[in-house]
Amino acid sequence: MIDEPRRQVEHRAETTETAAAVRELIARLRVADAPPEVLAEAAALTRRASALLEPHVVHDEKPGQSHLRSVPFTGAFSVRDPAEFFPYSSVVGPLNPVAPPIVLDFDGTTVRGRVTLGEVYAGPPGAVHGGIIALIFDELLGVANVLSGVGAFTGTLSIRYERFTPVREELAVAAHVDRSEGKKVFTVGTISAGGTVTARAEGIFIQVGLDRLQ
Repeated sequence: MIDEPRRQVEHRAETTETAAAVRELIARLRVADAPPEVLAEAAALTRRASALLEPHVVHDEKPGQSHLRSVPFTGAFSVRDPAEFFPYSSVVGPLNPVAPPIVLDFDGTTVRGRVTLGEVYAGPPGAVHGGIIALIFDELLGVANVLSGVGAFTGTLSIRYERFTPVREELAVAAHVDRSEGKKVFTVGTISAGGTVTARAEGIFIQVGLDRLQ
């Protein structure tokens, strides 16, 4: 039998491709004004795909965004690529079809990335939903913590929505650790469009011993 780590590596490319196809389907459905027969055929094909996957579904006791199955966190913070560390993340995970996903880079102090969010993520007319912005900030600031060597869990997340964040326009995201006080980590970030900040966030994160995650 192939052990789990090896099997995940071998299936990663196929899972990424399948997740990308589902992501494209979600995006198309969101903006499709198709006739009933076309929608019925699309629904049948989608159910067929779901049925193909059903025999292989894993119901994990503690599902997370780092692995298909629960594994010890020991040594996990040595990973430098956010997409590798959180492959099932709903923000940066290439294996999660609801993720954009946002590709992030780290220069040693600041995490940066660019993303265009389509209609799937819309809230007010022409703008990204505020809850989606909060989701992105929670992950973005968390990634900044991990890559700075101070992985921690969200205690509070404060967001200032300065203006609408547009859909269908390239957005720039950035975050960095501002300071640490004992077990508290203070991290800040921004989302910008066209060089103008549309939202800012400050998070207070709490460092927890890895033994608590086993």
